Amino acid sequence: MRIRHIEVFYHVYREGSISEAARNLFVSQPSVSKVLRHAEDQLGFPLFDRRKGRLYPTDAGTELFREVSEIYDRVSALNRTASNIRGRKGGHLRIGVLPSLGFAIVPPMVAKLRAANPDASFDLSTLHSEEITTALLEKRFDLCIGFDDEFDDRIRCQTINAVGIALLAQRGMFDDNAKAISPDTLDRKEMIGLRDSGPVADRIEVYLANAGVEPVVAISAQTYYVAAELVKLGAGFAIVDGFTAKRFANEDVQSFALDRSPTLPFVAMTLAEESGNALVEDAIATLTSLFG
Repeated sequence: MRIRHIEVFYHVYREGSISEAARNLFVSQPSVSKVLRHAEDQLGFPLFDRRKGRLYPTDAGTELFREVSEIYDRVSALNRTASNIRGRKGGHLRIGVLPSLGFAIVPPMVAKLRAANPDASFDLSTLHSEEITTALLEKRFDLCIGFDDEFDDRIRCQTINAVGIALLAQRGMFDDNAKAISPDTLDRKEMIGLRDSGPVADRIEVYLANAGVEPVVAISAQTYYVAAELVKLGAGFAIVDGFTAKRFANEDVQSFALDRSPTLPFVAMTLAEESGNALVEDAIATLTSLFG
């Protein structure tokens, strides 16, 4: 089937009539009928039964529509992308960011970039630490923002700052007046743990092991925001990165520093071989000015 066949078949199937399909496609009814007949001739089987002026999909047509609808959606997405590219004037930046940094870092950065360059456009997505290298190498993103700088030499890492880890708990669970919590107080206490959550979770695990304490993981969550939301609902305490702790601390949830806790860098990452993208460099400079 050609793209035009797919387009006409899709609309005839969805609308159930040639007249409605023609209206949606902004063409004449004879034109739609001609393309539909040509599609059936090419395929070698009918797509619709024609009874009393109505079109009813054949079993073959229904089976084919499942595939056609996916292709049509892809073509529509392609056309939207082409339209977006055509309308860009001030550059376009595709940013991938860890979920825990998504709220704290990217919105103020993009807002400041837009204020300086109103014609710039942005595509923002979240990804996990283990996806960053592949995403950059496949050129799905121009810039990634995450924790740690232990990437291979194909990735250029620029450290913006460092962030610590913190303990989140409902008020009253620990001494509200404490400036920092000793890890000893966490031994054998039930907590909300993090699984498969990258370098921050790794640092937390090493920190607790070095302190010789072993909290009981009663609930295991994959993201910091789920863990923090569980804290807010009274399901236990959690150890998270400083950005997540700052975002969720309020009159009901308290953030505590942890004695002798580690810090880890948060970094801007690009392909080492890519250089000279002014919008990328502006974004990194903006990150540094806001959080450096």
